[in-house]
Order: sequence, then structure tokens, then C-alpha cells
Amino acid sequence: MVLALAVISYMAERSGANGRPVAIGLAVLAAVLGALLFAGSLAEGDGPPVVGLVAGVACALLAYAGVGGLLGRAARRLDDSAAGFLSAFADLAALVLAAISIFVPPVAFLALIAFVVLLVRGRGEADRKYAGLRILR
Repeated sequence: MVLALAVISYMAERSGANGRPVAIGLAVLAAVLGALLFAGSLAEGDGPPVVGLVAGVACALLAYAGVGGLLGRAARRLDDSAAGFLSAFADLAALVLAAISIFVPPVAFLALIAFVVLLVRGRGEADRKYAGLRILR
């Protein structure tokens, strides 16, 4: 499912489509897939799947907001070719994190904590102006 999101994102980026509707569509798709995965995991362990639907949406949107903000800030500082590579790197990292989380479930909780930290720190640094390098005379 993460691979499907990566392919859709890549195709939309290469087609030159407007970024805002694509981002909203990907966020909705991520929320739906997150809800289904979380509910399926709880149902397999005899848990209530309704809780998984709500928690899955929350986890997916938290991850999307945290990582999306980080990638947006980083892409503004890079040229176009490097920004494209950044997107591919993020997709690869998502696939690796998903695979590791399947085999070592506590890694998923650590990832959620990391997403919260990214979101909080990103919101705090959004208002701060980047000074860049200065030439000393």
C-alpha cells in the first residue's frame, strides 16, 4: 500500500499536476489505507476494529503532516533535481519503516513519537526566518 502511494505520488509529480489537489488526495488515500490496516490488525488480534479505524486515520494523518512539513521545508532549500531525489528518498524510507514495523511492532510506536516531534518542531520553526549563510567582512 505504501508502494502504491509512492507510485501515485511519483506519477503526479512527473506529470506536472497542481500540487495542492494531489497532496489532499494523497492525504485522504493515506488516511483510508491507515484506517484499514489498523482496523485489520486489531480485528486479527480479536480487538475492536472500530477503534482501529479511528486510530488508523489519526496515525496516518499525523505521519503525513509531520513528514510532509519536513519535506516541504527541505525542498524549499534545494534545487529541483535534489528535491526530486528527496521525494524518492522519503518514499524508500517509508517502505523500509513499514517493513521493519511489520516484523518488529514496537518500531511503529517509535515512529509515531518521531512524527509527533517532527510536527511540533516544524510548527515552532515555521515562523522563524532562515538566515542562510552570511559573508563576514
